Amino acid sequence: MRVPTSITTALIVLVATVAVRGSQGRAPAATATKASLPPIVQTCPMHPDVVEESPGTCPVCKMKLVPVRLQAVWSCPLHSAITRDAKGRCPVCGRELVQMTMALTWTCKGRADIDAIEPGRCPDGSPMIAKRTLRPHGNHNPQHGGEFFMAPDNQHHLEGTLPSTRLFRLYLYNEYARPLPQAERRGIRGRVEIKGQTIPLTMSRDGSYMDARVSPGALPANMTAKLQLKAGAPEYRFDFTFPSVTKDPGAARPPATALPTVANQPSSVDPLAQVPIPSTVPEILVQLRIRSAQVPVLIARGELAAVFVPAFQARDLALALEGHLTALTPAMRDVAEPAIARLVRAAWQVDAAGDLGNREQVLAAQRDLAAAALDIDRAFASLRR
Repeated sequence: MRVPTSITTALIVLVATVAVRGSQGRAPAATATKASLPPIVQTCPMHPDVVEESPGTCPVCKMKLVPVRLQAVWSCPLHSAITRDAKGRCPVCGRELVQMTMALTWTCKGRADIDAIEPGRCPDGSPMIAKRTLRPHGNHNPQHGGEFFMAPDNQHHLEGTLPSTRLFRLYLYNEYARPLPQAERRGIRGRVEIKGQTIPLTMSRDGSYMDARVSPGALPANMTAKLQLKAGAPEYRFDFTFPSVTKDPGAARPPATALPTVANQPSSVDPLAQVPIPSTVPEILVQLRIRSAQVPVLIARGELAAVFVPAFQARDLALALEGHLTALTPAMRDVAEPAIARLVRAAWQVDAAGDLGNREQVLAAQRDLAAAALDIDRAFASLRR
């Protein structure tokens, strides 16, 4: 499926990550066959966050797209040179490795001019060496135990933490999830809103983060950060929910509260787990109701960056029903087809708003997804048995 160019760059990169996930766990070798490699997609030389499945031109600058292989790998949040094919710990700092999206190419020892998209042999006859390079927006993992969001400008990223019930702390990153250079931090202005109070964000002495002293209150703590990232730029909103005080670095997350059981259905599956798509219409409809119900639960928890998992699973379930449209009456088919298209669109919108940390936009997209899921369920009602 071709990804529409109107989708945000964060979504496009996510699609590429999902598409190559099947290659995870296999070490790329110079002798790898094409079947074992991540697929080739197309990207813009000037805007590498633009990724398409087919050749064409960049929707931003109109330059010709160039081929690239994207691969999901395990890497250190702070030391991207460390890459592995499986979970583990960074040998430099000891942090747990996290999944990132990187570009896969091949090179030769001592030959910086060689950067090939296909494995092969070096001029001296030795096999080429696989090389992984971090991509813009390829790392959306928190580095200090907080909540990580992408700014609407598709460039800046930020992480909100709650080191104590009296302190909100904000870390700012570039498109590679690296700390912003000092020159770029000077023009940032922001504030935090919590329980009717507005508290200015103050840059730390070394410029590595911004702080706001807040009045202690009960957990979970809900707060909104509003930031102007450049002079003259618009102000962006980010909604945070902290179920507990955050720990830096990488301590285990507090246990999630139990998900409610969907009415008249078995216990819900883990909202963050990918499960196989059932083969029968009744089973697909059950899973679609479960996944649709999980999105608002994650929103209520404040896990905005995770809502894409059940939303995309609902999307895949809806698309699986397209193969059963011919079994419907013409009237029900006229209901089901546009409802499936609406749900697919809503799933993208849920993900995009979740990446931006905007609760209001996530809720609006979730309502569209839920309404489309209800229409799908009604249209396929005759096939439940």
